[in-house]
Amino acid sequence: MAERRVSVSPNRMSDSCSRKAREKPLLENHRMSRGPGIILRRVLLAVCIIQVVITAYLALCIFNSAFSTVKEMKSFPQLEPRKKSENQQEGQGKKLIDFDIGENQAAIVLAQQEMKPHVVQGMEVKWDEAPAKISSGLINLPVVEVWSKAAVGTYLWQHILEGEESLDETVPGATLGELRMPAFILRYRSGPGVTPDSVPRDMKNVVLVVNGRTEEKVTDAKYWLDSIQSWDTPPVVILVMLGNEQCENHWVDGYIQPNGAVVTVLVTYDDPRVDQVTFYQWPLGVATYRQFPVISEDQIVPDLPRKYVCNLRVTLHANSSRIELHKFMKNDPFSSSHCYINVRERWLPNETVESMDDYVRSLLQSDLSLCPAGMNTETYRVYEALSAGSTPIIEDVATKGQCDSQPWRLLKRHGPPVIWVKTWEQLPKILAKERRYSKQYKALRRLRVSQWYEWFKLKMRDRFISIVTSSLLQPD
Repeated sequence: MAERRVSVSPNRMSDSCSRKAREKPLLENHRMSRGPGIILRRVLLAVCIIQVVITAYLALCIFNSAFSTVKEMKSFPQLEPRKKSENQQEGQGKKLIDFDIGENQAAIVLAQQEMKPHVVQGMEVKWDEAPAKISSGLINLPVVEVWSKAAVGTYLWQHILEGEESLDETVPGATLGELRMPAFILRYRSGPGVTPDSVPRDMKNVVLVVNGRTEEKVTDAKYWLDSIQSWDTPPVVILVMLGNEQCENHWVDGYIQPNGAVVTVLVTYDDPRVDQVTFYQWPLGVATYRQFPVISEDQIVPDLPRKYVCNLRVTLHANSSRIELHKFMKNDPFSSSHCYINVRERWLPNETVESMDDYVRSLLQSDLSLCPAGMNTETYRVYEALSAGSTPIIEDVATKGQCDSQPWRLLKRHGPPVIWVKTWEQLPKILAKERRYSKQYKALRRLRVSQWYEWFKLKMRDRFISIVTSSLLQPD
């Protein structure tokens, strides 16, 4: 078979060559245009990768912050629900409901309801209705009288028991208040008009509040105890005592049964004889003798930033750590510009209305309150700061004298949200950390501090009721 040949005309060949000649520059232009496009795409890809890395890092930071917050919340002091059992044995201790930061004020309200049962012998009675019910003869509960001759009695009545008082119309210069407890009526008397001659002598059960800080005050306390023991039928007495700052309280031994009428002593400061049987430790509390007020819940706004990082308001005792602390605060640029500093050279027994208002405002406007030791390491300032939602920085040192070598036993037993320091040389690091804390963390801490203090007062109320019940009202 003859091979078939395909012939190409010269004109067609020339057209093909001319077309290739025209396409060659286009291809070269296309190749040149691809170079910058690739670079641009690579740059955009790199930017996207960087954004992904940054986003992942931020997400990790947020997760760590949330985890730390949750962990912090879980570490708050917890109150377990109280088991309602009629056969609960003495000494097992009462338990309160969960005290969780997420519950906010609901936990306090519920705990107060647990502490203030409203049913007695099948009758619904509120605390403020108790006097009317008693006078009408509907309720027959034993009466325990509280005779307060020291400011620590005001802390007990107003801050711990949340009682009210009014002028006693029958005794000039005296005030009178009344509260119904689960198993007894508590009647409170205070003021200069309350004397051994003006109080009722037919009482079987008495809580006597005295001041034993100085020799002069001890003389007054002994006069009260001697008078009571001279009556034809002396009452059984629980002694609540503002103790000596060096814990020199041995004078009271002569008045404890079988030597006298006192069966139990509640004493402030770290007295080494506290045994939870005859001697109990009682909190020093706030300086009610200076008219320090009960700070209400609406005065503390946790999420509102505070004006000062810290405050220092002290009397500069000679040869005390307060001198060096004040010197550091005054000379440190950050402390001097971000902390409220107000000191005085000599101790004053009272405050004016203006100076007390200024002091309370400084607590409410400070995130931290510096609490250096005074004559005793336990100071009113710690409880005053806690009541204002300001975190105390406490000097954790032993007190000279006869006090226990382990200071702050009562407070430490309840796990307070405070900062402990052995020396004020630790303060610069604490303030440096404070500058890094977020607003959310500080708000949470303010809430935790104020709620812990409410919980602590409820625990002290429960302890007081238990001691009165077991010491005075148990059948012989």
